[in-house]
Amino acid sequence: MSQESEQKPEISADGGYDASSIQVLEGLEAVRLRPAMYIGSTGAAGLHHCVYELVDNSIDEAMAGYCSEIVVTLHEDGCCSVEDNGRGIPVDIHEEQKISAAQLVLTTLHAGGKFDKDTYKVSGGLHGVGVSCVNALAEKLYLTIWREGRQHEQEYSRGIPVEPLKEVGETEKNGTCVRFFPDDTIFKETINFSRDVLAKRLQELAFLNPGVSIVLIDERVEHTQKFQYEGGINSFVQHLNQEKNTLHSDPIYFSGSKESSDDSGSLEVEISLQWTSSYKENIIGFVNNIKTVDGGTHISGLKAALTRGFNSYISNKLASSKISTVSGDDIREGLTCIVSTKVAEPQFEGQTKGKLGNSEVKGFVESVVGEKLAIFLSENPKTARSIISKAVDAARAREAARKARELARRKSVLEGGDLPGKLADCQEKNPDLCELYLVEGDSAGGSAKQGRDRKYQAILPLRGKILNVERARIDQMFNNEEIKTIISAIGGGVGGDFDKSKIRYGRIIIMTDADVDGSHIRTLLLTFFFRQMKALVDEGHLYIAQPPLYKLKKGRSERYLKDDTALEAYLLELASKNLVIEAQNGQTFEGEELQDIFQKIKKYHHHVDVISSHSLLEVWDAWLSNGGAQVDFSADNTKFLENFKSSLSEISPNLHISNFAAGEDHFMIETLKDGEEKEFSLKSLSEKRQVLKDLIADLQETIPLPVRVNGAEIHGWAQLFVNTLEGARKGCDIQRYKGLGEMNPDQLWETTMDPEKRNLVKVSVAEQDAADSIFNVLMGDVVSLRRDFIQENALDVKNLDI
Repeated sequence: MSQESEQKPEISADGGYDASSIQVLEGLEAVRLRPAMYIGSTGAAGLHHCVYELVDNSIDEAMAGYCSEIVVTLHEDGCCSVEDNGRGIPVDIHEEQKISAAQLVLTTLHAGGKFDKDTYKVSGGLHGVGVSCVNALAEKLYLTIWREGRQHEQEYSRGIPVEPLKEVGETEKNGTCVRFFPDDTIFKETINFSRDVLAKRLQELAFLNPGVSIVLIDERVEHTQKFQYEGGINSFVQHLNQEKNTLHSDPIYFSGSKESSDDSGSLEVEISLQWTSSYKENIIGFVNNIKTVDGGTHISGLKAALTRGFNSYISNKLASSKISTVSGDDIREGLTCIVSTKVAEPQFEGQTKGKLGNSEVKGFVESVVGEKLAIFLSENPKTARSIISKAVDAARAREAARKARELARRKSVLEGGDLPGKLADCQEKNPDLCELYLVEGDSAGGSAKQGRDRKYQAILPLRGKILNVERARIDQMFNNEEIKTIISAIGGGVGGDFDKSKIRYGRIIIMTDADVDGSHIRTLLLTFFFRQMKALVDEGHLYIAQPPLYKLKKGRSERYLKDDTALEAYLLELASKNLVIEAQNGQTFEGEELQDIFQKIKKYHHHVDVISSHSLLEVWDAWLSNGGAQVDFSADNTKFLENFKSSLSEISPNLHISNFAAGEDHFMIETLKDGEEKEFSLKSLSEKRQVLKDLIADLQETIPLPVRVNGAEIHGWAQLFVNTLEGARKGCDIQRYKGLGEMNPDQLWETTMDPEKRNLVKVSVAEQDAADSIFNVLMGDVVSLRRDFIQENALDVKNLDI
């Protein structure tokens, strides 16, 4: 090695930081280097934000009056396309940049048609980075433009044009289609689009833009949804309140607009309000169709106007009554409201546009609502009194809750001082290292106290079922002893006063029995935390313990099993060790190979079991396994029934049919053997047709029927599955725990509390609105919605404990 090559470069005193350290990122490099800065994250939220950016461009065309239909398609190959029938991106050559306008828009940040007020009066896209960001973060992107009788196409790879924009033919269409494959080197968490997530946003846009048709097509499962509403934001409010009891039948609608005297452009606002009997407010704001999740000046203006307007009405019209002023929180209790503003020059916080900052919008919205609200209240005294009556009740409840808090504080219950007597606290003082177990029942609480690690695990036994806070005001909540005990133990307060910095435990673990009562108690606790201590959920402090439902003993070995699924899997594992299955072609299956086959059969068995009554499983399974699945029963139920009826005698000669009646969604068979009617679900069969065909095709290739097991011939895979499980149970002592209290302290520690062995499920909220809806349906006071939910999902229940 030469002396020159051994010399090390000199390092300056400032660590080598000079002009050569400064980098200039060209084109879309900055987006690929720091994607979260432009789309919020590189997780599922950022992935879907890319679709929103494309859809927002199409919506801007709709707001300008040039687009009536938008189609979002999730393709089988994993890509997503957004197509509209707008004017189409301009294709002519840009005078300064010397490239097509379309290529300029897709490859250059801050390039677009929304910086002046001529092309778009208002728009959601402001910074000119939306579609170019999508292009930069796409492995492949295909652009198609239909404009002025010509079709143009261009392909991109990670933001770089593969070739110039080219004309490929004539067309009668107008519009733009962007089809892109997300780059898995950027979106490492997932590149799979969620239909439900996209559907929610597209439905919102359809509400906000009356008459515009937005279609979502999921080619992966042959599913199509169309969103189109003529009622605008009034329909939106009614949709949000369909699971609630409303105080007035029709939403209250206000609107207003003004032209600015300066260059800031026009302002428009639409507001729809409807009060319900619930105890929560739900105010959602939009600016140029962009949802402002963190609120902003338009929401502040609304709240100020409502407070001033109702109190003015009370002082002028109800002065003789005993009603005094009510607070803004009391007025907004049970309110569902959509605020949609159109702002020519909106000021957002960041590219993801979470909060509006325009100061002039607050005064404008406040003025519109104040004027229109005064007129409405005067013309509708009955509605006004019902809303004010609810607000007064809310004020009284709030005052009762305040007194309850003060009383509790004086008794040193809620803040500092003595902790609940039945709380077995831990020794550790650092909250990040502490755990609180909320345990169902005193018996289980006793076992948990004896089995825990006292250094960092605290135990709080709960007696019975706590109050359902979804149907109760805050004053009722403070009168519930179990809830007061939980609040006291956790610390940090409750509701709007909750302070997560004061919580005493880094993990709150719900530990209930693995039965229906335990599930109910767990649901009541989740409702309480979601409604009153949501920060615990958002920050990842809430967990659900997974105690075993079974203990299986065979010989000297013991195994704890969490639920029926785990028991089934373990029984199949045991069976596979000693079982040999011989197929018709002489091939044999055993050991690990058999375990893999049983996983496929398990899926098949589940689908067949949902369709047919268990007592006729063998007949149905044999029919499907021998060609029944090839019948196109989704198109014509009559033909399907004829095929099935003619096949019954061949499949099961011992089955005698005395009656065969068909309904819309099911058909009944009455047998001479026992006189019992057996029901089959045509609806479930139609829904699972393609899945069954795919599973059967796979199984026919993997393990063709019939098969022989211990000398017996079996003609159906579901029957093979059932027989195998029954055989595996022989020689096993299976104990089903009715409750945690049946377990000894050492068993509870070993199975549920030992950090080295336990399984905890972290509670998180993926979709706020969906979670809010499901709590309204399942825990709210509208019984009909809960009944409908049960009827719609009854056939999907896997484990029913009755």
